[in-house]
Amino acid sequence: MRTISLSISAVAILLLPFAAASQGDSVATTLGYPDMIVHNAKIVTMDDASFNDSPGTIAEAMAVRGDKILRLGTNAAIRALAGPKTRVIDLQGRTVLPGVILTHEHPTDWAWTEPTGLNHVFPKGNEHLIVRFLKGDAATQLANWETELREAVKEAKPGQWILLSSDWGGNFEHMPELFPKFLPPITRKRLDELAPDNPVRIKNSWVDGLVNTRALEVVTKVFPDQKIEGRGNRGPTGRQLEPDVILHNKVDLNARLIKAQMELWAAHGITVYGSSPYTIGNLKALRVLDEQGQMPGRFAWSYTGPDLHYQTLRLVSALLGNGTDHLWNIGAHGERSGGTCTTLEASARVKAQENCTLEPGDDGRRVKEDIVRSGGRIGAMHSGGDKDIDHLLDIIEEQSEKAGLTLEEVRARRHAFDHASGAPRPDQIPRIKNLGMMVSMINTVIWENRTGYDASYRLRNYGAEYIHMAVPRASVTKAGIMNTQEVDRALPHFLFYNVWVGMTRYNSGVDLVLAPEEGTDLMTQLKALTIWGAYYVLREDRLGSLEPGKLADFIVLDRDVLSISRDDIPNVKVLMTVIGGETVHLLPAIASQIDAAPVGPVNWPSKPLETRYVFKGPPAIPDYMKR
Repeated sequence: MRTISLSISAVAILLLPFAAASQGDSVATTLGYPDMIVHNAKIVTMDDASFNDSPGTIAEAMAVRGDKILRLGTNAAIRALAGPKTRVIDLQGRTVLPGVILTHEHPTDWAWTEPTGLNHVFPKGNEHLIVRFLKGDAATQLANWETELREAVKEAKPGQWILLSSDWGGNFEHMPELFPKFLPPITRKRLDELAPDNPVRIKNSWVDGLVNTRALEVVTKVFPDQKIEGRGNRGPTGRQLEPDVILHNKVDLNARLIKAQMELWAAHGITVYGSSPYTIGNLKALRVLDEQGQMPGRFAWSYTGPDLHYQTLRLVSALLGNGTDHLWNIGAHGERSGGTCTTLEASARVKAQENCTLEPGDDGRRVKEDIVRSGGRIGAMHSGGDKDIDHLLDIIEEQSEKAGLTLEEVRARRHAFDHASGAPRPDQIPRIKNLGMMVSMINTVIWENRTGYDASYRLRNYGAEYIHMAVPRASVTKAGIMNTQEVDRALPHFLFYNVWVGMTRYNSGVDLVLAPEEGTDLMTQLKALTIWGAYYVLREDRLGSLEPGKLADFIVLDRDVLSISRDDIPNVKVLMTVIGGETVHLLPAIASQIDAAPVGPVNWPSKPLETRYVFKGPPAIPDYMKR
């Protein structure tokens, strides 16, 4: 036997790293103790990604070290891992789920469409931006916008930006009247008369809006070579206006605003967003939050421009999947997404309102072709009608063949389209399955009654026999196609209502169950929110389920969503949200029980979780949708 002896000095040298570590790191990190243990809980891991009704493993306790899950198991087994500095949290039987993943969500947009985050970051008297959201019911807002703008002009310094917006309300209760009526009567001439010395942005609680002449002058200075449009959600006066013009060279302020919006969404359990940042200013702000360790969420981004030449798209394709745990690329789709055109028969009036963007010769098609041909992935793409999904499938098949990709290589891309508000048709599903695609689905359009995307609109214009094509989640799931979830409105507190709607298919505005055969069980809805969402954002190895080695993103609910009655699901609230082992949301009800201080927007002076972000039910159907 070979004997190795060490001198006392040698042993001392070997122990030096541990001594040094103990000075800079916690004992828990050095010795491998968990930093946090949650126990006496119902931890629904969602580690079964199959298409059955199983949530996978259910554990009593979970240990977290750093930003990752260390182990799950029984209360006794996990509590035995605790070290002298481990924070041990008794959840008193509460249910735990993985953090929610929404695969088509725009916190960078919603930050500018509702008052809470804006007023939090730009309070009255700030030097950067005058923020005015109209108050009162719809009639009051319609009557008072000029008065409110005059008051804002009095407060503003010469040259200071003014943002004036309607307010649809915390449950969009004012939307039915404001959506069609607020912007149309407002003219640039009238804005110039009311605000001759200040750039003005007028919004209708949505991403687009109107600007005055002084605003256009500022836009032209910032973007001298871009086409300037007065309305619409694209270009310098669209989504670019707020982050890239109003906050030009103020990336830190934009970062603070996006952080505030993400905090509001984290308070409802959302931890991951799939979306385009839409502007360079937003991408810079997200990068700042990531670098500073300040992002209360994770952002999986898709490229939409502005440059959409082939070589640029090749570069983006090379970035697929690359980034950090908080900010990474999931593909591209260009500026023009799938259109609203359908293969369905309808009146001449309805057909005239449809539009295709992916037909041969369309620039939108050229961009999608270049993405696929360069080996990239189509992800986070808006869609409306089934006809452009035919075109999309043609593009993927034809360009993949031109690129010399095997079927397995095509499937590995996980090309996707979002919304599914009017597709897929039953005959499209086998092609989608064969190509290994995913579908992001928006339950919102089942209950909403606002635009042509919504199921009730399709019922009115195309007939009941086609309503099953609106969010056909049951059919897609039965075919073995992973599908995911969206809210796609500034309504994070509607999350569990959307789950209920996905199960029941009930639209209260028309008092109808729309295509009940496409309703699903609860587990399908939850998998779409968690583990399947992780596949969509290309991070199934570290997100979407609670397993050792994965990132410690989890939420604590106020009731057991697996055992409560179906009609109680919309009332579920999130008591605690943890992202990467860090608590970003903690309500007083649970904070006092675990000897901790409340965390997140619950501490804001405006108390948004009590005053605005409270689910009260969907809005009434607008009069124009009744005709």
